[in-house]
Amino acid sequence: MNNNVSLNNAKGSAADRLLNRAVPDDYLTEWTEHVAAKKTAAEPGTKSVVIFRIGVEWLALPTRIFQQVAEECALHKLPGSGREILNGLVNIHGELLLCVSMEKMLGLGSEGEENQKTGRTIYKRLMVCNRSGDRLAFPVREIRGLALYHPRNLRELPSTLSKATAKYTLGILPWEGGTVGCLDDELLFYALNKGLS
Repeated sequence: MNNNVSLNNAKGSAADRLLNRAVPDDYLTEWTEHVAAKKTAAEPGTKSVVIFRIGVEWLALPTRIFQQVAEECALHKLPGSGREILNGLVNIHGELLLCVSMEKMLGLGSEGEENQKTGRTIYKRLMVCNRSGDRLAFPVREIRGLALYHPRNLRELPSTLSKATAKYTLGILPWEGGTVGCLDDELLFYALNKGLS
């Protein structure tokens, strides 16, 4: 019993030392400059998207439709569903959600994880979306984060893009030396609902 008390005291004192350590000399200066820096307002019409990867393709959907990112979890198959785009059901915090295959919906080829030589650790995730009350989840290989763009910065779709992907893509966004396909969420969710009914 005494060993547990002394262990807890040791942990508490380590936490106290960490939280009560001296602030580095340049810390206050650095944050003062950061807070005092002139803020630039986003240009009217600027849109925010979440960038993610499915298979080998980098894609983006509007930030407003995403509710959360969840760790990949057990998939419960539905017997006799006959819906090609439906993977099954997933349990997200006690709620069962439809899990769809964006790979199949967009006609994307999948490439094994072993072929992805990115030089960084990749964690598969489930993205949970809610567009006008339509909640669903879909697996992604990787999530890169948020990006802002203006619609005039979108490039036309290349002719090499698959017909299915092109059908649901607004345009191509230049991003970090590569490109991202910006998806039309309205058309995509309409097609998903139709395919699931």
